[in-house]
Amino acid sequence: MASIPPNQTIYIRNLNDKIPKDVLKQALYGLCIAYGQVLDIVALKTMKMRGQAFIVFGDITAATAALRQLNGRKIFTRPMQIEYALSKSTLVAQNDGTYRFDQPNQHMSAKQRKQQLGIIGDAREKRRQSNADDEHAAKRRTTEAQDRIAEESSDDDIGPAAPRKQSPSKT
Repeated sequence: MASIPPNQTIYIRNLNDKIPKDVLKQALYGLCIAYGQVLDIVALKTMKMRGQAFIVFGDITAATAALRQLNGRKIFTRPMQIEYALSKSTLVAQNDGTYRFDQPNQHMSAKQRKQQLGIIGDAREKRRQSNADDEHAAKRRTTEAQDRIAEESSDDDIGPAAPRKQSPSKT
């Protein structure tokens, strides 16, 4: 499985969504400032983004250090799950000159970005693929068994059928 390439932006999930946004941002800033310059913290409270945050660092080494040291660390009673973001943040793109002002809102979905990076999809997709593989293997085994039975029965049909012994009946 391919991994997400290093990035100045890290993605954090499994954050406690009951904590107010400003308190969460301050806590994340306090944890991350020890690893390097923090340019931005994005923590939204929408239904889709609750319990998640993006932290933009000044350079990749700071982001890597924070990812390695903080992954699994508890904050507000929950262990953080951290990985590199799938794409660079708008702030980083503007700073390095790759931001396209004529197409500011052209974003890929996470699924599209993972396909572009060659990363296998999420756990649901893996389960679906595994189930499909299991079904295919089961059908193949069934077909092989049917072929074997048909072959064995065709071998038995080669000569005249031998009379069967009947058990004596009691009257």
